[in-house]
Amino acid sequence: MLSRTHSYYNSNPQTPGFDTLVVPQGMEYKAVCKLIAKNQSKLKIIAIPAGIKPLSNFLEQWQQTPDFLHQLPQGLILIGLGGSLSPNYSVGDVILCRECALMDNSQESKGQCDQFLTDTLFQQLGKRTFLGKGITSDRVICSAQEKLLLGKKYQADVVDMEGYALLHWSQKLGIPVAMIRVISDSCQQDLPDLREAFREDGSLQYSILARQMLKNPSNSIHLILSSLKSLQVLKEVANKIAKVDKIKSYS
Repeated sequence: MLSRTHSYYNSNPQTPGFDTLVVPQGMEYKAVCKLIAKNQSKLKIIAIPAGIKPLSNFLEQWQQTPDFLHQLPQGLILIGLGGSLSPNYSVGDVILCRECALMDNSQESKGQCDQFLTDTLFQQLGKRTFLGKGITSDRVICSAQEKLLLGKKYQADVVDMEGYALLHWSQKLGIPVAMIRVISDSCQQDLPDLREAFREDGSLQYSILARQMLKNPSNSIHLILSSLKSLQVLKEVANKIAKVDKIKSYS
């Protein structure tokens, strides 16, 4: 198994480093790529599949590639959308996760994000950015009632489908991770039933997506509008990350 120990904290404690953005494939990836290219940033952008098992398989394959074996990432930032589990957060708010747990609530199923990198990003991202806790589900949480119940049960702020899998993998390799989630649906917002819209490899089945959205046009229109708003905020966050000149690579 690959592993490494960073001498970074002893050598240069004032400059956290990252060189790679990890972004869910699809509209999130396209939005981030556009902003990073516009800023002529040298950050690498990796598109990842949705879902715990698909992402775990993807990461295991990625770590065997020649580029990865030649030079491990200095630090990763996972950036994407997420669902709110708290009435304290609304569409467009930004959550910087200090930790992320798997939805079984065992002590072994929790991961900590890199504190220094997280705190530095928190200072840079500015207004409407909050520190919080994430949980990772293997399915889309569609019901407002379930979102509220999960928030209370896990004392969590945002739900996603990738965070824990990335933390579990990266911590075995000693790679620092920060997690940024832009709220795309509030905890009071019911979604179309999208639980069957993802394939086993984590890719989206657009025919099923369209069918489910047509079954519930009111919730679908609400989701489209909130997604457009959150994607715009996602672009703004990516823009700020690309311009953070003070955050440098590990020495």
